[in-house]
Amino acid sequence: MIKMRFGKIILLHGKGGSPEGSVRDIEAGLRAHYPDLPAELYFRPRLPHADPAVLAEQSLAWLRTLAMPEGTVLIGVSLGGLLAASLQEESRADLRVICLNSPTWADGITLRRRMPDRLAFYSSNDDVIAGRTANWPQLAMAFDLPWLTHDTSMHAKELTPLIIAWLENQSLPHAIQKVEQGRAHDSGRQ
Repeated sequence: MIKMRFGKIILLHGKGGSPEGSVRDIEAGLRAHYPDLPAELYFRPRLPHADPAVLAEQSLAWLRTLAMPEGTVLIGVSLGGLLAASLQEESRADLRVICLNSPTWADGITLRRRMPDRLAFYSSNDDVIAGRTANWPQLAMAFDLPWLTHDTSMHAKELTPLIIAWLENQSLPHAIQKVEQGRAHDSGRQ
């Protein structure tokens, strides 16, 4: 196994979500792959937008106050990914950001520039973020995965190896191909 060093791994849930949802499932996959990383390295905060009436700007303001050491990895689902990318863009270029099923804009927040350590996995077929994903290829290393739905928990076992491949500087097209072969094999057994 490759030895990885992280400042922290912070997992951010989507609008109306919680730290006990899909981000917990992603964390479980990472913990299984990196069993030697200390538990305190992971953090899943409850963001203000757990209340769906709260605007994205309020959660971004809260996120700015969070202590994050250099080299922190932010993994955000849906609105959590947009907030992570926005924070990286405005003031924290040292962050490594992974956006899962995230839009490129919501409420008053819009991503405007490409960042080197930003990755996005999304589906332009996803009704929840429909019409808000077209700019991903200009803003990040981006992969439009047609099979991905907004139920990120349902895809945690497929997304986790893709996240790990990026963190370990492995070939993402190869990792995606392996995941898709596994999906085809699993659907052939049904």
